[in-house]
Amino acid sequence: MRVAVEWRSASKENYALFCKKFPNIKLSYVEWEIIIYSFNDMFREHILETGDKEKLPMGLGDISIIKKKRRKTKTYNGEEHVNLPIDWQKTKEKGKVIYNFNYHTEGFFFGWHWFKKSARFKHSNLWFFKAGRVTSRLINHFIKVDPKYQHIYREWQI
Repeated sequence: MRVAVEWRSASKENYALFCKKFPNIKLSYVEWEIIIYSFNDMFREHILETGDKEKLPMGLGDISIIKKKRRKTKTYNGEEHVNLPIDWQKTKEKGKVIYNFNYHTEGFFFGWHWFKKSARFKHSNLWFFKAGRVTSRLINHFIKVDPKYQHIYREWQI
């Protein structure tokens, strides 16, 4: 059975490494944790508000919000299938499959994207990035609150 590996930027181990590397800076663990999480929140908010591609530290590459047009059909094993997300609430109400065409965003969908090609470490193609639930849901919130954000986010070349 696979064992889950937990890594957090504000873990006790990282705090101990910080204290060892910078002995002249006196911070409690709680203060250090608040600094780390507030920086992460500000970094996320900056990308959400500007739509810019930003560099991650230590050569990890770039990250941004990508805007993409979904193809309506997809060919698999010679057969054509519908490639649209299902609106489950309306499907249960109507009793038949209802697809979500994203008319409010002109057919685009949005998501966080890590640009692996800009990463400067070996075997970066073996890794992937998945944003947390709150971070993913914030894109939807920003687009629904103010439609200008769907035009701020760009279609990046992958």
